[in-house]
This record gives sequence, structure tokens and C-alpha cells, in this order.
Amino acid sequence: MEKNKKKALYIAYMIIMVIFTVIYSLIMVCMAGAGLIYNGDSYGRELVNVGIWLIISGVLMTAGAVVCFFKKRIFSIVSAVLTIAGLAVCLIMLYILCTHADSAGWADNYTMEPVSRMYRERLLPVIAPAVMTLGVDFFKSR
Repeated sequence: MEKNKKKALYIAYMIIMVIFTVIYSLIMVCMAGAGLIYNGDSYGRELVNVGIWLIISGVLMTAGAVVCFFKKRIFSIVSAVLTIAGLAVCLIMLYILCTHADSAGWADNYTMEPVSRMYRERLLPVIAPAVMTLGVDFFKSR
């Protein structure tokens, strides 16, 4: 009976990880990047590049989560590398984007809150699925 509980918890954990990965790593990060690219004419080449790198980071983190489903140890290593690389790129691009937004004085038209706060609120939760993926990789490789 104890083995069935562990398996059920593992399956629930994996389902939550997949949901978080799709919402945060794939949709939020890639859509933020796509928005920067789409509005590139008014934002400039630097932010278009940030948008491209955000999309790349989202794809890397999502690929890391997908690869962690495979059983062999080598896949755990590949998953960890993809996830860490994607997260690092995402956080670096977030820093560049927030620095640019603050220096340009970007603010919400209605609340007058800095736009950098909105970017942080939308993109920082990407840490949760990345940590969950790394947790699966760590415990699976033992």
C-alpha cells in the first residue's frame, strides 16, 4: 500500500509540474518574448533580441521538463542542463528588460505602477517549474 501512495504522489507531482511548465515556462515567457518582438519597431533592436532570448529560454525549460520523463540517467543530466540554462537565460533577460523599462520610465497608464513590476510578477514564477524539474532529475538519478 505504501508503494501505491508514493506512486500516486509522484504522478500528482508530475501533473502539477507539467501544468506549471506549460503556464509559466512556455506560455508566459514565450508570450512576453513574442510581445517584445511584435512591438520591436517601437522598442528597438535590443528588446527584440531580449524577446528572442526569452522565447529560447522558455523552449529550453519546457524541453528540460519533457526530457525528465525519460528513465535513463543521461536524460536526467540533459534535463537538468536544459532547465538550468533556460532559467539562467530567462532571469538574465528579465533583468535586462526590467532595467530598460525602469530607465525608460515605463509605467501602467491606469495605476502608474512600473511596468518592470508586471514583468517580474509574470516571469519570476518560472522558478517553480524549473525547481520542480530539477527535483525530479535529482531524485530520479538516485
